[in-house]
Amino acid sequence: MKEQYQETYENQHCPLDGRTASHTLWLVKSTCTRCSDEVLDFSCSLDPDCRECISEYP
Repeated sequence: MKEQYQETYENQHCPLDGRTASHTLWLVKSTCTRCSDEVLDFSCSLDPDCRECISEYP
């Protein structure tokens, strides 16, 4: 099974209204150093259902 981990990014700005938010990402470790880790899930502290910012994370 691939290694999974969580990262939190504080002080991110919402593209919809400019408010400050925290983004939490759940990722799976890539098997190759040339590839980005795969995002399994994404959550925003302002709106857990919003997915606007997920494109900022490869």
